[in-house]
Amino acid sequence: MTSPQWKTTSPVPLTRENFLELLAGQVPLILESEFISSEVSEKVLACLQPKFTPYLHATGPSVDKVGISQFEFQAQSVEDLKTRRGDEKQRYFDEVAKVAHLHDELASQVGANIWAAVVKAIAALVPEYDVDVAKELDGRQYFSGIFRQINNGVPPHCDWCPHDCHTEEWIIRHITCQAVFNLYLTPSRGGATTIYDVQWSPEALEHRDPETYGYARALVDDRPRCRWQPAVGQLCIFNSRNMHEVKPIEEGDPARIAMASFMGILPSEVTGGRPRLMFWS
Repeated sequence: MTSPQWKTTSPVPLTRENFLELLAGQVPLILESEFISSEVSEKVLACLQPKFTPYLHATGPSVDKVGISQFEFQAQSVEDLKTRRGDEKQRYFDEVAKVAHLHDELASQVGANIWAAVVKAIAALVPEYDVDVAKELDGRQYFSGIFRQINNGVPPHCDWCPHDCHTEEWIIRHITCQAVFNLYLTPSRGGATTIYDVQWSPEALEHRDPETYGYARALVDDRPRCRWQPAVGQLCIFNSRNMHEVKPIEEGDPARIAMASFMGILPSEVTGGRPRLMFWS
């Protein structure tokens, strides 16, 4: 189990120093309230509501989405590892092609591109990095900015592509750190997220649930933690290598909907030039 790394258990604002420390696993959460207005949130939701469909593959609680996630095509359980077909990457990029213009289409209806606004705000902090959507060496581009409806919670888990994507040669396997942003479009009394000061390491696999992507609670019990409640327009960024979980929403709450994307640093030894901050969902 990794040693505690955080300097604080409180959220910090979106600054260059805080962003770099978050990538390094030294702070738990960047939180910006009212990153977008409630009016923009309502317009986006009105466009999205008829389009939600279940994840194509998820071994934990059900999740609905608009867009596509690379997670839907990676091995999530021991059984998944036994049944890989070998065409997972191509099927993912086939699905990407179907939603490649999602954010441009939304922007034409809403009057604002909320995905581009988040990426622009983050890119401004790190001018030494090239910033773009992740793409394979052959030019195939990933999708970034999935909308997820997570009403039933998710168990303690982490998202760390150097391990999670080891079954195929995905470019995101080569990142040196990984974070995720969530831009919340709805409020809720339940649905809180908790992140723990414990990062994935090979030893964590001793606590892995073989039937899902989750980990046993013993891995996070008694560790420092940071908890936050979704609010309309709130932007949250955290290091997804840290264990985190989501509680179910409460009865009577609206659906828990947020736009999300991972990001990670592809180092110079892979790019052959400047480091690249890549985004994908």
